Amino acid sequence: MSYGGFHASVMRWRRHAFRNAKSARVGLTTLLAAITWIAPAQAQTDTTPTPASLVTLVNSGIYAFNGLERQAAAANDAAYTSLLPICTAAPQTGAVSASCTGATAQLFDRLRQLEDTAKELLGGGARQFSLRLSPQDLGFALRWTAPEEYAADGSVVSKFANSQNAVLLNRFAALRFASRAGGLTKLESHASGTDGWMLAYNSDAAVGGAASADSTPLFSRWSAFVNAGYGTGFKDQTTFEDAFSFDGTEVSVGADVRLSDRLVVGLLAGHTERRVDFNSAESIVDGSIRGNGGSGIAYVQFETDAFFVNASLGIQHLSLATRRRITYPSNNPDIPSVSETSLSDTGATSRIATLGAGYTYHYRGLSAEPYLGLNYANTTIAGFTEHGGNGFDFNVAGQSIKSLEGSAGLRFQYALLGPFGVLVPYAYGEVREQFSDKSREIDSTYADGVGPTGYQLPTDSPTKHYYVAGGGGSLVLKHGLQGFIQYVRVLHYENYHDHVVSGGIRWEF
Repeated sequence: MSYGGFHASVMRWRRHAFRNAKSARVGLTTLLAAITWIAPAQAQTDTTPTPASLVTLVNSGIYAFNGLERQAAAANDAAYTSLLPICTAAPQTGAVSASCTGATAQLFDRLRQLEDTAKELLGGGARQFSLRLSPQDLGFALRWTAPEEYAADGSVVSKFANSQNAVLLNRFAALRFASRAGGLTKLESHASGTDGWMLAYNSDAAVGGAASADSTPLFSRWSAFVNAGYGTGFKDQTTFEDAFSFDGTEVSVGADVRLSDRLVVGLLAGHTERRVDFNSAESIVDGSIRGNGGSGIAYVQFETDAFFVNASLGIQHLSLATRRRITYPSNNPDIPSVSETSLSDTGATSRIATLGAGYTYHYRGLSAEPYLGLNYANTTIAGFTEHGGNGFDFNVAGQSIKSLEGSAGLRFQYALLGPFGVLVPYAYGEVREQFSDKSREIDSTYADGVGPTGYQLPTDSPTKHYYVAGGGGSLVLKHGLQGFIQYVRVLHYENYHDHVVSGGIRWEF
């Protein structure tokens, strides 16, 4: 091909790639205004491998490759270079060494295809193993090879910890209300009808032993509860993290005992099922994460007539199973398209603790409760090796995630008293501040490669400042039975859209 003919071909390719870029839904920018002058085409019979072709391409200015594609280019170049001495027997024919077998040979073939595609786009002429992709499609192929999906593991684990903290906040509020209204049905011996209930709820002292007029406590010492919740939402795509939808269900059971008029201690056990489905319409990704596990938490609350302080300490464990798809096309009739699935299993363990305090103001049936909270979580996700990917499997290193989050909130509730019991609608809002969690790197290497070559993919930095709003109602019936239903929404948490519905019952005995 003459230089003029080659230049005309490049200009046609630029116009085609520009149209592709405009139609893409993954946020790729437009092509650069000028193309770096490319060396004349090499002889088409030259198939000698040249390492670093992918990095050369993405840095050439030919196309606006994003950060994930650049990382994938560097990792694949390094893996290809490390396999060259092992797998290349006859460069002129493309034959693979007899010592390069199994998944290692498959990995070498796939990397060589990507390298030859880059060389062809750089003007190296027709390449025997080129996939004959456009720069945009090659960028997409690079993204398919990257294991950025594992950034979502941290989200799955943290949402379980947050949901357990929400259960505890509800439990503490129920205990405080129970100390005032949980024993109201017993007041019928002192004052009959609704007026007697209102008198007890609006008294400045807690119902029970703290009320000097009562010869015996008006609440039960023991109580048990069952809570259930369902949460759902979705995450937007960012450079290094994929878009996905998520949902989860959980059940928590527990029991507590009032050791004195002021002091309550208890235990909570929880089980959860978590699901993440990656959004192929928004990201170059396909696959899912399934998690299930449990938690055990001990808690304590001390309260006076208005002031309260509470704390908890616990542990949770989740088993995580991930399905990661790697699929991209080939326009070379001699090379099939890639369609593989890598599978993995790992576990995540979190040690969690909370500390809270607040003050309750009463005016007739209305109460206002400002409060502060501090939540700590130290999570370890074990390392693992994928399987089933036919060369695309990775060794993924363990992750460590530490979080320290403070909150300041205000809760309002109003007691509506009647012959059936006490109905208490409530609403609350919190502002939360993250103090210690930060972006982390997920390290991985090709399981069937050689040497320490691989990815160091950064996760998104967590949102430092966001809000939580919720509302619902509690109903206290006679004979120590209490129930609630609640809706909670997370607001201004960057790239996440999240809400939860929960409910439960409590029984005093």
